[in-house]
Amino acid sequence: MTSKREAQIAKRRAEMPRLYRDCYDKAGSGKSRKAAMRAFCAECCGWQIKEVYLCTDLACSLYPYRPRSRVSQGAPQSVPDGPESKNSLNADIG
Repeated sequence: MTSKREAQIAKRRAEMPRLYRDCYDKAGSGKSRKAAMRAFCAECCGWQIKEVYLCTDLACSLYPYRPRSRVSQGAPQSVPDGPESKNSLNADIG
């Protein structure tokens, strides 16, 4: 990994809520496409998991693969509002 990429990853990790760092690391390792989608969607929605479920961006290239995020299915009542939740990103999205 280049030092420029390492610096960008370190900066992004420092700016995200701690709750999401494990998922981000797994995604960055290239070993989990599911983790990459979770991390991308969470970051896109400002780390607000409920917003992932409420996503209406039909133009997003990941939208067809995110059936639980479609408005027609609605967000489950148990979805937390933000990173202060005790649930991990892996349990909340996907």
